[in-house]
Amino acid sequence: MRRTLAAVIAVATSALAIAACSSSGSSSSSSSGSTGGASASATATSAGLTAATTYEQQWLSTPTSIGITTPLKAKPAAGKLLVGLDSGLGSAKVLAQYWAQAAADIGWKYKDLISGSTPATQQAAMNSAIQLSPAGILTSGIPNSTIQSQLTLAAQKGIWVNSSADTSPDSGAMFDTSIANPAQLAEWGKMVAAYVVVESGGKAVAQDFQLTAFPILLDFDTAFVAAVQQWCPACKVSTNAVPAASLGTSALTSQVTSVVTRNPSTNWLIFDLGDLEIGVDAALKAAGLTGQHIGGLTADTPNIAGLKAGTENVWTAYSLPIVAYRQVDSMARKFEGMPPLSENLPTQLITPQNVGSLVTDSAGNYVGVSDYRTEFKKLWLES
Repeated sequence: MRRTLAAVIAVATSALAIAACSSSGSSSSSSSGSTGGASASATATSAGLTAATTYEQQWLSTPTSIGITTPLKAKPAAGKLLVGLDSGLGSAKVLAQYWAQAAADIGWKYKDLISGSTPATQQAAMNSAIQLSPAGILTSGIPNSTIQSQLTLAAQKGIWVNSSADTSPDSGAMFDTSIANPAQLAEWGKMVAAYVVVESGGKAVAQDFQLTAFPILLDFDTAFVAAVQQWCPACKVSTNAVPAASLGTSALTSQVTSVVTRNPSTNWLIFDLGDLEIGVDAALKAAGLTGQHIGGLTADTPNIAGLKAGTENVWTAYSLPIVAYRQVDSMARKFEGMPPLSENLPTQLITPQNVGSLVTDSAGNYVGVSDYRTEFKKLWLES
């Protein structure tokens, strides 16, 4: 399986508890058409294209700031222990790598525990983390309901927990779930919708493939469909549920080619996780299907390669390094008695036109802001 965001979900990783729920591969259509005659339709399309273009343009440049500016009240006490729950899959490994780096930068220790991707293994990992008596536990995408008894125990022991890519509300020991939250997922859906509407000239026929096992991703899908319909009533969007078990398998590429074969007018394929797209372009070519544009939520390194090769068209950018540092920053603020910061993560649309200027790490993972470490260290009074 490719590295995608595990955190994005797990970014997707632990974040998305894959085994929890597997949905059928059924497809349902949602489309809208203009009414009131050709003139009214043309006017609506023109106004929609203008609005979509205006929205799209603000997301095409490289972000220049981590997005938060409030420093800590005091330099954090050294030596605190943070434990991270890492599913061991894909981008979760990258997120955990940067949890460790962020902890070191702030003067703390870090311990990584493999949590797997099922409720049972996640609960076991939480129990193990609590036994280490850390100051805080970092998670990504694990619902509160899955680890509720462990959160209760953590609260009793004075251990704080935060999460990224999570639909759960703050509750008890889980004090912060604001990083990569549903509102940001909705923003990403709107960003991709703007690009699709503009690049199709208001003639998009899109198939949206949804990993429905992970509720956080559906916030992207819902916003994508709504924004396309808002800006382009004549455009069509159909939604297709993807069983979690098919992620990274030939079953997924077979589902995509079958959907396109049944709907030959399809010109856009949207995926609510970069890893869902693995092998799709090759499968389409093997089936003799052409004319489809590809994009969606959270570019992984193979998606970035696809943009450079011209086989993919648009993805949202998700900076795992900055997600990790935001989670550690959140812990520092909690320890200082300060409220967590809820600002959205820096992001952008990655396209064939700007992919060559992306800020990435040595492994090709999207970073976005080149001096993010310096910015965070200033907030932590470490420089």
